[in-house]
Amino acid sequence: MRLKSMGKFYAAPLSGAAALILSGCAGTEALAAGTMGDAFAAAAGIPQMDAFLPYSTQVPETEPLAIDGDWKISTLGKTIRIEKGRAYALDPWTHALTLKIRPNMVIIRDIRQTGPNTFTGQDLPLLGASTMTQLPDGRISVSVASIPKYDYFLLPAEGRQSPDNGSGNTLPPSSPQPDLDDCVNLDIDPSTDQLICLD
Repeated sequence: MRLKSMGKFYAAPLSGAAALILSGCAGTEALAAGTMGDAFAAAAGIPQMDAFLPYSTQVPETEPLAIDGDWKISTLGKTIRIEKGRAYALDPWTHALTLKIRPNMVIIRDIRQTGPNTFTGQDLPLLGASTMTQLPDGRISVSVASIPKYDYFLLPAEGRQSPDNGSGNTLPPSSPQPDLDDCVNLDIDPSTDQLICLD
């Protein structure tokens, strides 16, 4: 690869992996999650390190919420726990091919209820405000005002029970979901509004 001198700095054509990272962290999230993303990063020579995120013990709890409990991120297949104003990872994954999110790292903080079924918080890996809407079937639709904008669903984790948090709210029963544990590309079927695997 030829480098062009620019004073003290050098410019070189971006490799495919570097261009992918710079095109937007949110867009690479599904690719980067899990062993496939780790293998791609290793093959491309992309260094990895722990994400710069606080752990759950470092973020103060707030009041219990009706959505407290364990949830699976539809685009990643990874499980998180929402608990008293913050959401933290239960499963590890790699964010944007470079940052390792470890169990108990906080990914959303300052979660608060804004309406009967709506919540807001600060998404730390995607660096944007997160708007969450609980749907009648129990899923939570999430939209993050990141660059680019990132949308996904939180699916009730298998065997999830609404915690006894004193709020008096309980989750509606969720529709049965297909087994999507091995699925890489998830989407919503527009005719049934159910989660489907595109693999």
